[in-house]
Amino acid sequence: MTQTWKKIATVSLAAVMLTGSLAGCGQKAVSIDKENPSINVMTKAYNTESASPDSPVLQKLEEFLGTKLNITWVPSTSYDEKVTAAMGSGEYPQVMLVGSRSSSVIQNSRAGTFWDITDKLTDAEKFPNLAQTDPTVNHNTSIDGKVYGVYRSRELGRAGVSIRKDWLDKLGLEQPKTIDDFYNVLKAFKEQDPDGNGANDTYGMIVTDYLNGPLNNIAIWMGAPNQYGLKDGKLAPAFMFDEYLEALKFMNKCYNEGLINQDMATYSSDKWNEQFLSGKAGVIIDVADRARRLAQNIQAIDPNAVVDVFGYVTKDASSEPRTLPTTGYDGYYVFPKTSVATEEDLDFILGVMDKANEQEALNLMNYGIEGRNYDLDADGYVVKKDDANLTKEYNDLNQFSTGIVATELQIKYATDVAEKIQEVYDENKLHTVANPAEPYVSDTYSTRGPQLDAIMSEANTKFIVGQISEDEWKAQRDRWLQQGGQKVIDELNKAYEEDDSVQK
Repeated sequence: MTQTWKKIATVSLAAVMLTGSLAGCGQKAVSIDKENPSINVMTKAYNTESASPDSPVLQKLEEFLGTKLNITWVPSTSYDEKVTAAMGSGEYPQVMLVGSRSSSVIQNSRAGTFWDITDKLTDAEKFPNLAQTDPTVNHNTSIDGKVYGVYRSRELGRAGVSIRKDWLDKLGLEQPKTIDDFYNVLKAFKEQDPDGNGANDTYGMIVTDYLNGPLNNIAIWMGAPNQYGLKDGKLAPAFMFDEYLEALKFMNKCYNEGLINQDMATYSSDKWNEQFLSGKAGVIIDVADRARRLAQNIQAIDPNAVVDVFGYVTKDASSEPRTLPTTGYDGYYVFPKTSVATEEDLDFILGVMDKANEQEALNLMNYGIEGRNYDLDADGYVVKKDDANLTKEYNDLNQFSTGIVATELQIKYATDVAEKIQEVYDENKLHTVANPAEPYVSDTYSTRGPQLDAIMSEANTKFIVGQISEDEWKAQRDRWLQQGGQKVIDELNKAYEEDDSVQK
């Protein structure tokens, strides 16, 4: 493995970066030669061998984009350390993926290390594809109201409920539409022998030590905000809202009635699927695509099992749908000023990234070259060539793809539930509840976040399993405030008030 990564590192400019020959803090960036353009990129690699400079796919992509791409592939497992090292040395590529808004990324952004591209992303004349970025997602990546990178798009509406449809059918039940319906399904799965074996050996929903999955979704259904909400014009944590407590009470009721597993406090999320696959329980609230894995794996155990998926239930029949979103991105590409010399160079690079969102580029990065790396079947679906050498030609190129525009080429869904998952994504996206505090940074939370999170996580679990009362839970909420939570709230509100990009 070491030799493999050593080989990959020499593919492009990794060795150059290590010797410090890229533009550093004290070096003047060299302008891009527009007659023979070349761009240095650093991004993640998930394969042991990524697309090399002599890859026909990469060469065809470069031809289409009109520039050479010198890509440094860094193993995903050590990527954040590489970013930190680059920021520490001041030696950057021209295009660098940052995986998260770490404290060092935030500090460098504020210090002017990276170009502010806020206005660029609304220039539809220059960058028609980048101008299609989602304003909510851009806001989620922003720092002090400014956008410093082009995000890599991910599904916003990824949350979902996996459920045993054959159990619903056997009991004459429909997919639940409201919280009450959902409760009745869990109760029926516990009490009405959905597997038909004559034994009282099933229950409703699997909950693990990763409580946030089910709890945060149920809280959103109940009307609580997403992590933070506005109360009297000020940002406040979700657990300060009555609807959040309603969600806890709902889960406590389900626990007391045996509708969820009694070992939820210690049941590892690594085993989340086991009770579902073994036919002990019929519901998991997590991400919708978990249903795909469940549907595939359960067939070997019970060929008659049918897995379905849906996105949400409403609080009651008159309530509007509400869904818990992701942030909508998986890292974003920044453009350091020490390596991108001028705004003209920045525009050239953004033009390349804009063109990378056209269908020909998207197809190359995701599937390779038609007729070489894949074929199309009679229905126009992609059929990949089962050849490791051919796959290697486009390995990890999709990491450079921002996916602002979706590729029109598709692989045929292997199962009905896989197709349903995409429908759930599309429906959920219409009803997502944004976190208004997402772009803001609390210095207190940066240093004390784990300890603060532990206070409320423990309090939530203890309340659900009946170890503490409502008043004792509220006392833990006060403790959270006293231990630094109030400072977090104050810092977030200060940033919110100073953010002119938000209409208040």
